[in-house]
Amino acid sequence: MATPRKKRTDTLPSVELSTEGIPKVYGEQLISMITDLTEIVAWWQGRKATLHQASDASRETERITFHIERRWVETIRRQADLDHLTITQVVNEAFRQHFKRE
Repeated sequence: MATPRKKRTDTLPSVELSTEGIPKVYGEQLISMITDLTEIVAWWQGRKATLHQASDASRETERITFHIERRWVETIRRQADLDHLTITQVVNEAFRQHFKRE
């Protein structure tokens, strides 16, 4: 037979709420982080745009296997990561540039 749980006897400390806005300590911390926060927002917006492009039904894709030098595999992945693009987008751009110049 299980023993019943004991009720807590200690009470939680009361919380004081302020209606004066952001406390100064947090305001200074936010100001120091503004560059990073702006970068994160730009990254997130770019990511959303990339995902939207990748899911665009008017650009039909097909999975196919090509044999390429190993160095290109990592280069494509790195470029996709740096540009916040999908691997498909990087490969398509490389093909577009190659066939456009001929």
